[in-house]
Amino acid sequence: MTIKEMLERKQELGYSNQYLSQMSGVPEPTIQKIFSGTTKSPRRATVQLLEKALTPDRSTNQAAGSMYKYPKPVSDSLSCAAEPAAAYAAQKKGHTIDEIYALPEGVHAELIDGQIYYMATPTRQHQEITGEMHLAVANYIRAHGGSCKVYIPPFAVFLFGDDSTYLEPDLTVVCDPDKLDDRGCVGAPDWVVEVLSPSTAKMDCILKMVKYRMAGVREYWIIAPQTRTVTVFLFNAEDEAKEQVGIYSFEDRIPCSLYPDLEIRLADVV
Repeated sequence: MTIKEMLERKQELGYSNQYLSQMSGVPEPTIQKIFSGTTKSPRRATVQLLEKALTPDRSTNQAAGSMYKYPKPVSDSLSCAAEPAAAYAAQKKGHTIDEIYALPEGVHAELIDGQIYYMATPTRQHQEITGEMHLAVANYIRAHGGSCKVYIPPFAVFLFGDDSTYLEPDLTVVCDPDKLDDRGCVGAPDWVVEVLSPSTAKMDCILKMVKYRMAGVREYWIIAPQTRTVTVFLFNAEDEAKEQVGIYSFEDRIPCSLYPDLEIRLADVV
């Protein structure tokens, strides 16, 4: 697909640059430069990411038994597509995990590529959603004799198995016991859920999404209470062509790829 064809496809679908960035993992300024002609010869890997986001495998998504839906265009009122100017309170780069460990009790922050992001106190609604998600998943695992473990914050995730990226997701599901120790999860969890707030949209929808994908997280949910929507990313480290993404409402019964018969309807609890 040529750049002109991709631009025409983008316009046909009604995707904004922000939304296409969220879908592809390509930074929005890079997309702007490609479609404006500023970048004459974009990297092939970048073009492939954009092509994939603009040409969903509709036969796969609509196949019999498929639980996942390819998303339709969304307006910029959806926090995940809006990309606000600030995400958390950020410090300059060059920080280390030791500074996370030295934080006063009750102060929480995350570390990504040498940058610290302080986490705001969650709202009541945020805590309700997190608690209900934990209850639903934990009860399912227990009832079915599953071996995966489910955690809520504060729970440390050393995403790449080292000290470079320290996160505290709103919900973490780990199925490999070898990744668990007294510190938390060392390596990529199987399933991660983040509950969106206006101040964390850019972090959760773009930066964390890219990091989770790179690390090998299998499934990533972004719950947006403001719009009562849930964005579900299914990553596939071995075959990117099999990756899927869907947008659901709180009224939908949302499936989980880890457990074929597990569905969560957030409208039942929130």
